[in-house]
Parts: sequence; C-alpha cells; structure tokens
Amino acid sequence: MKISLLIMVTMLLLSGCVTQSQQAGRQVANDDDQVQALVELGVGYIRNQQYPRAKENLSRALKIDPDSPIVHNLFGLVFQLEGEVDSADDFFRRSLKLDPRFSMARNNYGAFLYEQGRYIEAVEQLELCAEDRLYGSRAQVFENLAVSYLKLDRVAEADVALVRSLQLNPGQPRAALELAILRFDQQSYLEARQLLSRHGKVRQPSARSLWLGIRLARIFNKSDDEASQALALKNIFPTSQEYQLYQDSIRNL
Repeated sequence: MKISLLIMVTMLLLSGCVTQSQQAGRQVANDDDQVQALVELGVGYIRNQQYPRAKENLSRALKIDPDSPIVHNLFGLVFQLEGEVDSADDFFRRSLKLDPRFSMARNNYGAFLYEQGRYIEAVEQLELCAEDRLYGSRAQVFENLAVSYLKLDRVAEADVALVRSLQLNPGQPRAALELAILRFDQQSYLEARQLLSRHGKVRQPSARSLWLGIRLARIFNKSDDEASQALALKNIFPTSQEYQLYQDSIRNL
C-alpha cells in the first residue's frame, strides 16, 4: 500500500491539469492516507492499552478499506489482548485470506495459537512464515517456532530453530535463554553459560534464567554467583516453581 501510495502522489504532483482518472487517483491516495493515519493511531492506542480507542480508529479505517489485511491483523491483536479468542481468531484468518503473504499477520496468528495451546496449528503457521526470507522479524518467527516445537517435545527441531533465530539476531532474548537451557541439558555447560550471559544483557532476570544461573554457578564452583542469584530468586520470585526447585535442591545437597 505505501509504495503505490507514493507513486500516486508523485504522479499527481507532476501533472498541472486534473482529469477524471486523476481525480479518482487522488481519492484513492486520500483514502490510503486516512487509513494509514488511523492505523498509526490504532497502534498507539494498543501500545497504551487503550483498546476501545484503538478499535474506534480501526473501525473507521475498515469502513474506508474493508479489505485491508493490516487492519484485520490489528483487530486480531486487540481482541487477543482483550481475551476475545473467537474474534481474534476470525480477524487473523481474515487478514491472511486477504493477503496470504502477510508474514506479520501469520507470525501474530502463530503466536496467538501458541497462547491458546494449539501448538500443532501454531507450528503450521510459523513454518510457513519462516519461509519468507525477506520478512524483517524472521528471528522472532524462529524463536516462536522453537518454543512451539518444545511444547510438542520436538527438541531436535527446536534446537535448530533456536540456532537459526540467533544467527538472524544474536540479541534475540528468549531464543538465547531457551537454547542455554537446552545446552545445559546436553551438558554443554560452557556454551550454556555464554548464552545465558547474552540473554542477561538484553533482558531482566526471570525465574527461569536465575534458576539456570544457580545450576551453572554450581557446575563452575562460583559460590558467590550462586548465592546472589538464589537471593534474587527468593526475593523476586518467591512463589515460582523455580524457587521451589531451588529449595528442593538444597535439601538434596
């Protein structure tokens, strides 16, 4: 839409006289401008968690362009955030029907399916999305694909997807942590420690990262590191499963 809009605007600026076809072109350009402005407003409201205002602007955009895959994708996101599962599913599907090559919508739909526990369907969508080698967020697609594989116990495929995610973006945070956990399970402790360090540079500690850090500190005999991470786990995530695992591990020492 943006490329065709720029072409239309340029053509209008180059001509001094206005024919009927040029008027039609100007109307299309104006409609595209309005839709883009309303979409930008909608995205801003989504980021600020003002979902009714977001839907208000997206509804106006949809009246101008009922077949906009971008607007349908954003409606899917809003309804997902509001917990309106059926509506979210419908809008994501409609977006992809309107534009099967719309990778952003396919990635979002895959993440939505994962959230709903529909892991096989999530994998189907994300594998298709991963084939788009020009999609700018492909590292995130592989990250999403990997965690979906893990839910299905397809560990070898998850390993490959995580490595691919980090090849595309070395700072992909969840991929670094998930691969660090896999490497720990594979007893590749040095690589696990390096990956965990990479994760810590771009994300705040989580219960999972702290518990992995504690176990790695024990492997490398870093008692001070173990103590500091155990304290953080206790103070920040006292009700987490990881803290319970830590307590159980102390009893078994």
